[in-house]
Amino acid sequence: MRIVFAGTGSIAVPLLEALAEHGLIALVISSPDAPGKRGKALQPSPVKKRALELGLEVYTPESIRKNEREYVASFGADTLLSFCCGKIFGPKFLSVFSETFNVHPSLLPLHRGPSPIYQAIREGDRVTGISLQKIALGIDEGDIYATLPIPLDGTETEESLSGRVASLVPSFVLPVLLDSGRQAVRQQGTATFSAFVRKEDGRIDFSMCAEEAHSVIRACYPWPKAYVMLDGAPLYLTGVYGSGFEIEHTTPQEKSGTIVSCEKGKGLKIAFPDGYIYVTRVLPPMKKEMDVFSFVNGRKSVIGSVLE
Repeated sequence: MRIVFAGTGSIAVPLLEALAEHGLIALVISSPDAPGKRGKALQPSPVKKRALELGLEVYTPESIRKNEREYVASFGADTLLSFCCGKIFGPKFLSVFSETFNVHPSLLPLHRGPSPIYQAIREGDRVTGISLQKIALGIDEGDIYATLPIPLDGTETEESLSGRVASLVPSFVLPVLLDSGRQAVRQQGTATFSAFVRKEDGRIDFSMCAEEAHSVIRACYPWPKAYVMLDGAPLYLTGVYGSGFEIEHTTPQEKSGTIVSCEKGKGLKIAFPDGYIYVTRVLPPMKKEMDVFSFVNGRKSVIGSVLE
């Protein structure tokens, strides 16, 4: 088996490393270099950076047309494996390979599309997972070779769950790839979809239930970060206490959005229509992220404020 590995994000790096260790990679395809956080010098994708460190051949086309297709074909690979790649492969490119695989971090057909980890947390799913599928022309519509369920406990952030998925993928994928008797089955159930996450998706609406707000804060960390408005300026909520599955349902006397108190060991107690959540970390305007006790020490009048 000679593999063209297509990947971009850091979540795909452990799988890249495992494939390289087994000597399976003929070529790595990744996204072109892009501006870094400061928007100045171009930076390689995490997959490209690690692939070059491993001494692998890397190709970063803007698009894949005839010339690009012929270049990839020249490596003589029989298998295409994609994970967090960000490209849609057409039928002519797919025909270069005898087998194609895509790693998708959800239990398909749930959360097809670009943001399944965010979506699973945002929707309060109690279980998510990883699917290894054939690549189809429709987005994430391909038949399934195997799935790996991942139970959730309501404390996961997009960052922590992505790290967990990344660590599980190699031991899940490699045995299937190397099994000559593997078979794929059609997806079963009703498909749901995820979209690209936008900055405005982090806006907390105080008509939300407490559990949903808890989920939004976790799903939006580390990007785009959940936020509320305090005195006309955004206040980013970057940490939340406990499990979103264990919030006590009650009817607060305070108006939804009120910062009720700052409780030791929990954080800022904020009222919602059906209960309270406790925020542990915030990012105020023009400041660094901090714990809420430091925030309140510098701004004691915040207790009793009503967030919008």
